[in-house]
Amino acid sequence: MATACFINTYNSYMDRGATVSKTPIKHIEVDEEDIVVGQPLPKWWSSVGAPIVTAYDGQHLELELRGKTINIKVGEEVEIECTETNVGYGVISRDVYYVKLISTELVYKGDWQLADTILEKLAGPIGDGEVLYPNGDHFKGAFHLSYASINGPAYAADGRYEFADGSYIERAWIHTSKDKKPQWWGLHGVFRIHHPEGPDSIAMFLRGGKRYGFELFLGKKTWVEEWYAGDSIVRYSGPDEIFHYDVEDFEIDETSQEDCMTLRLTLRDGKDVYRIEQRGGNYTANQYNKHIYELSTHVTTQLPNGDILEHDGDDVRDFKPYDGYVEVYRAKTGKSRKEHWQKGELTDKQKWQRDVRAATKVTLPDPTGVDDELEANVWKDGHIEYKYKEWVYDGEVKNNRPDGQGVLIGDCRHGERRYEGIFIDGVYVSDDKQPAGEIMLHAKSGHSSWSIGGSSDWEYKEEDIVAKLGRLNFDGFWSYEIISIKKDCITIGYYNKEYELRPDKPLHLSHEIEGREYSDGCVYDGDDYSLELTWKE
Repeated sequence: MATACFINTYNSYMDRGATVSKTPIKHIEVDEEDIVVGQPLPKWWSSVGAPIVTAYDGQHLELELRGKTINIKVGEEVEIECTETNVGYGVISRDVYYVKLISTELVYKGDWQLADTILEKLAGPIGDGEVLYPNGDHFKGAFHLSYASINGPAYAADGRYEFADGSYIERAWIHTSKDKKPQWWGLHGVFRIHHPEGPDSIAMFLRGGKRYGFELFLGKKTWVEEWYAGDSIVRYSGPDEIFHYDVEDFEIDETSQEDCMTLRLTLRDGKDVYRIEQRGGNYTANQYNKHIYELSTHVTTQLPNGDILEHDGDDVRDFKPYDGYVEVYRAKTGKSRKEHWQKGELTDKQKWQRDVRAATKVTLPDPTGVDDELEANVWKDGHIEYKYKEWVYDGEVKNNRPDGQGVLIGDCRHGERRYEGIFIDGVYVSDDKQPAGEIMLHAKSGHSSWSIGGSSDWEYKEEDIVAKLGRLNFDGFWSYEIISIKKDCITIGYYNKEYELRPDKPLHLSHEIEGREYSDGCVYDGDDYSLELTWKE
């Protein structure tokens, strides 16, 4: 969206016909795509009596108001209407409304690289340069190639940004694109703005220099102004009374992240408290060059009821999703989803999923008793997700760990496993088919080595063991483990395979481990292992 014209409002005092002062009190930007012939001029100060657009070609704007035709050329600021109030003693207060037509062409001056390849379009600004914006803004700094792709390059620049009204950012980052469209050659981040005749402020910018989010003014008294799509959002709490949020607390973080500013605000509206974090201007090194940067901008808003809105800065208005992609977290359910909005209407949404912000992060014993402790997230309803969701538990919980009746599913190493039954102090103990006591097994394990030309004799060892969940402690079978013990069946798992041992059915396992091989891939030695397990009475 390129800015096409300004609607500027000035207040002036006339004393017996002579103008005493002229003070700007309102500045509104109108985008080129919003100007439609035959329709009222957008964003006019009053919806009643707005001038009608009768012609527009980018260089000339024709308006009609109450039978009067008004012609405006690029660069001209023309008075459209005024209102007068007699304040007494021959002094008249005048609010005068002007329209200024500006060019939609952006001008770049500086070095340009022409280094396109077959797969990558690298042509673009490079080194020292400056940008003259159609709205009168000016940027001067150094341009860097940020990344390249088949669709064309993206660039970042570091320098000084000066606004048409005289305010400026001492060190700003702007983001450009493969073409010269003004909407992609703008500020992107959170910056400190220096106002020559007023207090500094902290504001967020996205695409084309338009402000979004909250701007914090740092005068003797701090206050905030909310912006959306280039316009300041004005609210009224009563007749002729403009509403403002109270700034309860704020934090400006300029040090924790290099070249990145974070603004944290606590705003109050009566009993309602809103917490906002606006972060942007950060550039992280990419894989090609540690001195090349790519920006990141993000906003987190916590509502009074605990809900959280996450977005890229221009998707929320009046603390509600409005236009774009917003991640919504519901504090009541502990779930989140991504939503797409257009002009305040929900158009698409993902399924609700559990969110770790609603969980307690703890360290728990391996629920199968096989491995050491694992990190886990525990929800209040008894849902537990272990380390990267390798195990997922649902059931009774005590002291943030499984305790009582529950179901455990998972283990990515051996495919899906399911344990259902009793858990004590975080570990699976039994199910309805669990034996009353220990089960003894008789194990006969053997080993033989071989090489091209012959092999060694088999050597066997026999012993009695107690069946326990976990890995088998026999040579050659270190990756085999007992995954289930029931009164009539013991299950042994090896990756995606399962083997059953029953009272009337011994289990024989064999395993070969290959050794060295020739350059042609032929193996010339290895080891053979065997294991026979028998259920003892």
